[in-house]
Amino acid sequence: MSVAKSIALTLVAFLTFMVEGASGQSDAEVWNEGVDYYRSGDVTNALRVLRPLMLTRSHGARAAEVVAKLELERGNNEEAANAAQIALRANPNDAKANRNYTRAVDGLAELRETRLINDVLAQHQGADPSVLMMGATKESRMLMDAIAGYRTNDAVKAVALADELSGRALELSNLWLPVKVAICQAVTNEEQAATIVAQVDQARERTRLAARQTADMEPEAYSTIADVEHDCTRFLKMTILPPEAIGEGMESQSNAWTNAERLNGRDWQQEALDYTRAFRAKFPAWARAYEQQAQNDTNSAPFTAEDQAKISAMATELEKLQMEGLESGDKSIQKRALDMIGEISDLMPKSKSNQPNAAQDGTPQQNDQGDGRQNGEQEQQSEAADKEDGEAQSAEQSEDDKEIEAILRKAQERSDEHEADKKARMRKSPLPPNERDW
Repeated sequence: MSVAKSIALTLVAFLTFMVEGASGQSDAEVWNEGVDYYRSGDVTNALRVLRPLMLTRSHGARAAEVVAKLELERGNNEEAANAAQIALRANPNDAKANRNYTRAVDGLAELRETRLINDVLAQHQGADPSVLMMGATKESRMLMDAIAGYRTNDAVKAVALADELSGRALELSNLWLPVKVAICQAVTNEEQAATIVAQVDQARERTRLAARQTADMEPEAYSTIADVEHDCTRFLKMTILPPEAIGEGMESQSNAWTNAERLNGRDWQQEALDYTRAFRAKFPAWARAYEQQAQNDTNSAPFTAEDQAKISAMATELEKLQMEGLESGDKSIQKRALDMIGEISDLMPKSKSNQPNAAQDGTPQQNDQGDGRQNGEQEQQSEAADKEDGEAQSAEQSEDDKEIEAILRKAQERSDEHEADKKARMRKSPLPPNERDW
């Protein structure tokens, strides 16, 4: 429980005490009643009676001292610290009050951290680290964009944005906790696990630093969150599964081919190569796991040994192409690599439950006939308008521009498709811990 919440409870208790004061008891009589409960070992009633007295002038310090002692004995350090603080304020030079306050707050930070960790782990129990890191990476990039310019707003708006962005960065820091637990469970080499855990802890502390710097509107906040983005991307590449690696690789290869601006100083062709290497490292074990899961799940499309062998061979050739494209910068090579990623993506299995005209739960969609006709007319009108706009735009575009647009659209569609397939496909059959390559 936070100190603010504890204070609020004390205020509520005090107000209740004031409202119920019709009993006619004086502060001294209430104190004596509370002491009687305390001496008889009735802690619950002692706290009920004495807690409201903490805010009175006549008995506040004495009541707070007793409440702090009882709460500390019960292990409620938050409330004990609040009560001890009230007693200390009344007698700041009192040695006993100082000792009680020190005892109450000793270990409070660790206690809060433990409670936070338990809450976060419970919230993300069973979540795949690759899914968590995918979300964390996207969030870190959005924070980079926002933190780069929020200080240019007027003072009132800038402060509000600083608080919002700081809160988001703090939430982002919590995502490192379940990732660390998953790595500890999956990595069998103790030395390697210790190294990775230390890196995760550093990344989490860096994310929390970004949150503090953003809240204080420090210029260094941007460089810190940029470092966090590097951390997120690095761990994403370590944990990413083959379907998502293909989607990220296609986007990166598209950006390399079209000379998109570098991402946080990183070369897009190198990014595409990294995702291909992550794909190749994990594909054999992932394919076996998928094949086993498909045997027991009618919603899983078959994945033949022939397709698996073809994908493996193409991925090997793709890595060579990307290495050559990275060294030479040849656009024709980068285009061939992009086309090959598309071919690999087409060969990857798709969940049957995600086919068109099916609801998310796999049941057929049912629509009212009247609404269906109305929606059909609206769709036809929309399609006609889109067609006219497309024809007008195509007349103004060069052949190269149209080709680039088509490739980028295809890349986005495939990326979105893999994102939609993620839960239905791999959460049902995650890789065995001993086969994950972190």
